[in-house]
Amino acid sequence: MDSAGLALPADHRVYQRNSKGVATITFETHEKVRVRVRKGAKVVLAWRESKGRIDGVPTGGPYTLEFQLPNGSTAVVRDILVGDLWVLAGQSNMDGCGKLLDLEPPSPMVHCFYHDDTWNIAQDPLCYVLESIDPVHTSHLPNAEEVAKARAWERRWREYGAGLGVRFGKDLAKATGVPIGLIMCSHGGTSLEQWDPAKKELGGQSLYGSMMRRVLACGGAVAGMAWYQGESDANEQLAPTYKDRMKAFIAAVRKDFKDARLPFLQVQIGRFFIDETQFPPVWWNMVQQAQLDVQREVKGIGTISPMDGTLSDAIHIDAASCRRTGARLAELALVLKYGKKAPLALIPDKVRFANKARTQIEITYANVRGKLAPASGVQGFWVEDANKERVLVTAAVAKGNRVLLALERSVPEATLWYGRNTNPLTNLHDKLFAAPVFGPVKIAAR
Repeated sequence: MDSAGLALPADHRVYQRNSKGVATITFETHEKVRVRVRKGAKVVLAWRESKGRIDGVPTGGPYTLEFQLPNGSTAVVRDILVGDLWVLAGQSNMDGCGKLLDLEPPSPMVHCFYHDDTWNIAQDPLCYVLESIDPVHTSHLPNAEEVAKARAWERRWREYGAGLGVRFGKDLAKATGVPIGLIMCSHGGTSLEQWDPAKKELGGQSLYGSMMRRVLACGGAVAGMAWYQGESDANEQLAPTYKDRMKAFIAAVRKDFKDARLPFLQVQIGRFFIDETQFPPVWWNMVQQAQLDVQREVKGIGTISPMDGTLSDAIHIDAASCRRTGARLAELALVLKYGKKAPLALIPDKVRFANKARTQIEITYANVRGKLAPASGVQGFWVEDANKERVLVTAAVAKGNRVLLALERSVPEATLWYGRNTNPLTNLHDKLFAAPVFGPVKIAAR
């Protein structure tokens, strides 16, 4: 705040519009000042006296805010947008771990509230988590000196950090004409336990509290949330309860954001290139199935799969796959938030034996856009009999919204997976989305 008692909004900030498509921009002042809003040379809101607020700023921008103080001095705030805010949260695949080459170009209509609580145009890397003012993000470092060293090293030597956020925001802005603000809240390597809403009162000492503080700093209202997390919960201790904890997390987010229908977009965890004899894949698949179950059991949730992506290392999707993931999340947001008449992402619906001999299994999918592909040579399905012995799939074909598996032998009952294990060979998709991992699913004879 300056000597005249004026504290202005930050340049580049995005304000969440209300249901009428306008926003109120607030500022601090000890006395009335004159304010007007311009978009280029055009006057959007003419000069008016105000003591702390500018009402009725319409969706759009970029706007310039001009201030005239009683003492004759002037001030200007530039590049303000009014549109929709989206929270980006989760762990490292939301941080962005793609190589910092051939990046998604930034857009003047997509800005980011970075971890250091500053606004600017969104460009990779979006996540400099060590620059957060909240101690939860630097608590693993022993002292302030080590934090400073780590920040300097990251700024100078960082080679990875391409993520999904820029493409997500750009696709939304292009499709809707609405500016987008991204609130970056992710932190790599974190479990859902560390995001526990019960720790909200710890403020910046907890991940959930830090997220809430940052949302409140941006006005307290958002259009929706995108979530990419689950890898750290894929273990014997945490995987069995992931579904219930995830449902509780979403309920808490909607309550605290004061929006019972808040759109929630999630990315199913993908591949992990690891020795499966040392890392039991059952827990990995359990989290993947839990993520699908959450979508089925809670309204307003969309889930996509990154299984057709490529990796930048053993567990993180690369820059090209990040762009594709961001585009797919934007497509879900258009359906859940912006009224696009289209189905959500591809998801398995029904499974049954397709013949009396029980040598064929039919899987029906919901939300298919176009038709399933490839027509033949579908890879990724795993079948076991009642004795847990594998039953080979001799042929797998897709037609419309169904996949038909031919088995090497008849089985009285079977258990089915798609994408079993941590790094399976899978190739099923429709015209926009990859098929998600699922299983185990029991199939009994009729």
